[in-house]
Amino acid sequence: MLGRVFAAFAVLVSLIVSFSAPAKAAKLCGWMVESEDPDDVRKLKIFLSSDADVDFFYRIGGKGIVYPGNAGNSPGSGTFTLHPGQTDSPWSYGQTLEPPGQIDVNIEIHQTPADIFSDKPTPLWANFVFRRNVPAAEKNPPATFMKKQCATVPTTPH
Repeated sequence: MLGRVFAAFAVLVSLIVSFSAPAKAAKLCGWMVESEDPDDVRKLKIFLSSDADVDFFYRIGGKGIVYPGNAGNSPGSGTFTLHPGQTDSPWSYGQTLEPPGQIDVNIEIHQTPADIFSDKPTPLWANFVFRRNVPAAEKNPPATFMKKQCATVPTTPH
């Protein structure tokens, strides 16, 4: 009898430990490279990196590149996978920018939906915002957006 009680207790303890163990997490970082091409074409490119395997859904938002009388963005979305130490870009955009103006772009990182064709919202894991004013005298973009923004997100189980 004591043996069965001990065995049941051992099973209960192992279940509690396995369900209370914290989920593995990854450090996901994002930054944007801003460059200037001839003819005042401003190019924006978002880069992401992770220290672990991560699958996620991303959504691009914001007004994009804005100057008097014009605003443009390419607000896409999709699924994406990063592997440890990998740097990749899910998005880039370019258009004419005649300063003064603004850069206003963000990338939301969400849990990948179970059904990629579903419009049902999924949990937001991170939101990296790239926003600044572009002064009238600016000829070359500064490295403002090169500073990495990081968040802790769940890893992809394998």
